[in-house]
Amino acid sequence: MEIQKRCKYCGRSFIAHKMTTIYCSPSCNNKDYKRAIRQKQIAEYMEEEKQKTPKVDILGGKEFLTPTEGALLLGLSRATFYRYMLNGTIKAVQLRGKTIVRRKDIERLFDNPPTYQSHSEKKQEKREYYTFRQIMEKFKCSKKAIMTRVEKYNIPKVYQGRNCFFDRALVDVHFAQLIADIDLRDYYTIPQLEEKYKMSHAAVLSFVTRNKIPRITQGRTVYYSRAHIDTLKGERESIDPNYYTYAEVMEKYHFSKDQISYYVHNYEIDNHKQGRFTVINRKEFDRIIKERMETNSLEKEKERRAKLPKLNAIPEGYISVAQIAEKYGVTPKHVQAKTREAKTPKFVIKHLNYYNEAAIEQLFNRDPEKFKVPKDCITAQEIAKRFKVTVHHVHGRTREANIPKITVKHVNFYELKAVEALFAKNEASEELQKNESAEWLSGTDVEEMLGITTCARRSFVSRHKIPSKKEHGIAYYLRSAIEDVNNTLAKYSDQYYTVEQICEKFNMDRGKVYGMLRYSNVRKVHEGKFALFLKEDIIKMIHERQFT
Repeated sequence: MEIQKRCKYCGRSFIAHKMTTIYCSPSCNNKDYKRAIRQKQIAEYMEEEKQKTPKVDILGGKEFLTPTEGALLLGLSRATFYRYMLNGTIKAVQLRGKTIVRRKDIERLFDNPPTYQSHSEKKQEKREYYTFRQIMEKFKCSKKAIMTRVEKYNIPKVYQGRNCFFDRALVDVHFAQLIADIDLRDYYTIPQLEEKYKMSHAAVLSFVTRNKIPRITQGRTVYYSRAHIDTLKGERESIDPNYYTYAEVMEKYHFSKDQISYYVHNYEIDNHKQGRFTVINRKEFDRIIKERMETNSLEKEKERRAKLPKLNAIPEGYISVAQIAEKYGVTPKHVQAKTREAKTPKFVIKHLNYYNEAAIEQLFNRDPEKFKVPKDCITAQEIAKRFKVTVHHVHGRTREANIPKITVKHVNFYELKAVEALFAKNEASEELQKNESAEWLSGTDVEEMLGITTCARRSFVSRHKIPSKKEHGIAYYLRSAIEDVNNTLAKYSDQYYTVEQICEKFNMDRGKVYGMLRYSNVRKVHEGKFALFLKEDIIKMIHERQFT
């Protein structure tokens, strides 16, 4: 039996097989069942709402309230109500596990309230605050820069309506750097770094961030410390960037060494020895120079010098610093230090210092007749001459190595054996020194001769133990030894590999190569200090290991 009907849920026509069928599918049956239940629940809820009685005031006539009830009474949030309790506006009692307030205290707030003041009047009274616009105009910075600096230095904010104000005194202290006068000779800008070091803008930002370079921001321009960057880039000796060397001060301020020493000793500026350099605290020195430039001390110094008697001829019995140094075998710098320490009287003639010869003789107290050179000792000048280095280098190396020394009449003598052991690398063997026909090549000459890079040259001379020596900091290598090695390698290059060539060709390390050669029957030849292995056997051995 087939009866055409219309579905009760979706309304589509379908063929029913029973008279009682009213849905076209089980899906429509389920959906209509759920709809009926939902409508029933909605009807029940609406009926319950109609039958509910109006809400009763939860506070009623309660005399003591909780903070939540107090906030409800005043129409405030709980957080605001707690803030009023904290600052004492609303009195509260803290019991164990509960805080209560008295309703009368809340109502009493309105008995004698202070006169209401508008926000505009309050803002006009407080003149010790800056607005955003005032800070931006005075310090030439953006709103984002202001917020960054405010968060960094914890500067409090005061809100009045939609406006935000910042304490004037704190802003002046922490924002002063943005308009401070800076010496551009001590800083790089980003375009200068891009041009000098051939870096992109992104590379510069990455470099200064990675190395934490100190910077100063003025307006939209950022300045980075020149000393820190030059030190990292290798254009400056490895010296603390917070310190000057004498050479840097002379270049920046056009001072002589005597002038620098005058400021350092008279103003007690922080300084110390670092290697062969004497370094001076950068901030302290700049501060002293700035103070002197801003006062009339220079004018007073000129007046004082103008009153001094002008001498054009050297008085009898007076000698210069250079003459003292030559007579007593010391450096001019040592003479200046000793005379300054002893406050020896002097005459200044044409910017040169002249000292009384008798006072100098008494100061140095040197008797040439009684002076004897200690046995097995050598002076710094003799070390520098023998090993082809500077006297400064000698002083630095001997101080670092703690070489034993003896000081006699202000002259240092170093133990000969310790010095020879320290500077042994600078000197060739005795046989090579006696061989007048030995020819020495510099590192650049070796690289041109073999057609290799600097790194490869260093590896080559180290691997083959090429005899070398140093003169004035430059390494020289024996030409005959290099040619012997080169000829040996060229002689067997067609049929044999060296260990280094095996490592390079088959991408293996030396340990693995030696391990394979130790347990294999590879044919080899020995030529002097070289061991060379037959190419045919090496290739066969590598091939077998790859396919086993």
